[in-house]
Amino acid sequence: MTRTRTHILAAALGLFVLGLGAPVVAEEAPAPSAPTIADPTPVAPAPARPLAKQLANVRKTPPEPSIFSYTEAKGNALKIAFAVALLGLLVWGWQLEDSGQRRKWRRARRFAIGFLGVMGVYGWFNYGKFHNGNFVHVWEHYHYYVGAKYFPELRYARLYECSAIAEVELYGRDRVAARSMRDIAHTNLIGSTDDILAHPERCKEHFSDARWSAFKKDTSFFIGKLGGRWAESQKDHGFNGTPWWNITGSIAANLIGPASDNSMFVLALLDPLLIVGMFAGIWWAFGLEIFAVAATFFAVNFPSRYYWNGGAFLRYDYLAFSVFGICLLKKQKGAWGGALLAAGAAYRLFPLFFAVGPALQGGWRFFKERALAPEHRKILLGAVLATAVLVPGSMIVGKGGPELYSEFAQNTEKHAHTPLTNHMGLRTLISWRPWDNAKHLKDASMDDPFQTWKEHRIENYERLRWLFVALNLVFLWGVWRTTRDEPAWVAAALCGVVMIPAATELTCYYYAFMIPGAFLMEKRREAGLWLILLAIGTHAITRLPIWDDDKYVWMGLASVAYGWLLIWALLQPQAANAVEGAPKPALQPAPVNKRRR
Repeated sequence: MTRTRTHILAAALGLFVLGLGAPVVAEEAPAPSAPTIADPTPVAPAPARPLAKQLANVRKTPPEPSIFSYTEAKGNALKIAFAVALLGLLVWGWQLEDSGQRRKWRRARRFAIGFLGVMGVYGWFNYGKFHNGNFVHVWEHYHYYVGAKYFPELRYARLYECSAIAEVELYGRDRVAARSMRDIAHTNLIGSTDDILAHPERCKEHFSDARWSAFKKDTSFFIGKLGGRWAESQKDHGFNGTPWWNITGSIAANLIGPASDNSMFVLALLDPLLIVGMFAGIWWAFGLEIFAVAATFFAVNFPSRYYWNGGAFLRYDYLAFSVFGICLLKKQKGAWGGALLAAGAAYRLFPLFFAVGPALQGGWRFFKERALAPEHRKILLGAVLATAVLVPGSMIVGKGGPELYSEFAQNTEKHAHTPLTNHMGLRTLISWRPWDNAKHLKDASMDDPFQTWKEHRIENYERLRWLFVALNLVFLWGVWRTTRDEPAWVAAALCGVVMIPAATELTCYYYAFMIPGAFLMEKRREAGLWLILLAIGTHAITRLPIWDDDKYVWMGLASVAYGWLLIWALLQPQAANAVEGAPKPALQPAPVNKRRR
């Protein structure tokens, strides 16, 4: 088993390294050279070239692409084919186990499952093609590298404002005055740059001369790399890392030095290392089959595909911390697990729900026994120690005090009142109306074409806020009722997978957090099958003839339904036992072959 695991992990790393043979950062077309003054001296016309030579210089029609050349459509088809193959292998293997033939083709089946798992991890990276051959996500690096490196000066409100002032000093005022920009300091709407250009001191007063010079140099790099997309990048939503995330983000960004192709490449490697380590941890804690299911979901799930945050700067640390924290709980390493769950929650807030499950358990058992169980005592200790490091560390790195947290809270509140077309979850579903979608309300004549659409979304939600709260209480009760007497890792996995889609409204690319749904195969092996079918279903939704905001509503509905399906399935034995009156365990685990782990 160890040899098989080592070979498969080595193959995964080899495939990833081979993929890095692609260009690292997309290069923009060189700027045209400056015009020259014509020489008045008459120049004799060049002699005409023979027709044969002229025809020889005509660019030939490129050959048809090979059937083996990569396209997004082919990549998606391959991922789905691998997912279907894994489903078939798992069902076949379970049938053999149930019929007492678990050794039949066991080695071949395990190798195939391991191979599909590795191809799942590799498939998320688009099989080494990344962003059409470019590894680094320059847009993301602009927001998080610059936002983290200059956080003491920029905080959450001045990234675009200071970028505009730097651009004026570098290239002149006209190009900035002619475009619009998102006001991330106040309204979060797109508008004119006139007020920003009239008051450059509001930005520069926060910088020393040396830091301003460095900021301008880094800004110039990203203007050059983004090229024609630079203006659009100023309409995104700024830097939104938490003060705790900024500990590692700011230290790494400042240590790496000025922005360059090489420095961005090195920073972009951090997430792949975290992702590979995360999946190694899943294999270690839960075994081969669950690893393969988790990796396949990661590859196939459309909302969290590589397109959004692949090649970015530390955008998957929260996921690695949260998932590996659950793995440590599974291995009965409560203090370390609690520390990582606390770190995951601190780095992106919403992973807090992975910790809420064990907290509900601990409270319930304390209520019953008037004492905290040893497992929960260790988890609490690890979480407290992690918090004791993260809070002062964030203030030291951010060069501020408690006001850092009030500014972050204001920034979070601002985004909570800014609906986006790629939002998902129960709140998005409650806010949706077929007559209030982007197809009907987008107005290209406005500075912010989606302003009316956003206003309607907010109004719709406010009318049904009571329903949102009531449904979340039902979901939370289901999590507690299902996991109150189970190991802490079960509560962590189920609570995160159920409550994050129900209680939060996240952009689609965070939906990789559904990975721990695969862990619940330890309790109901169907949970893994449903998770893969959910990922395949997101691709089916993309084929519908509807606008993107509607597509993400349906994907969110499917994710919420998956969580409720898990609760329903796990509660079934309880309903049966209540009828029979037999004191059986709350959850009946699926048959487990310990040797295959």
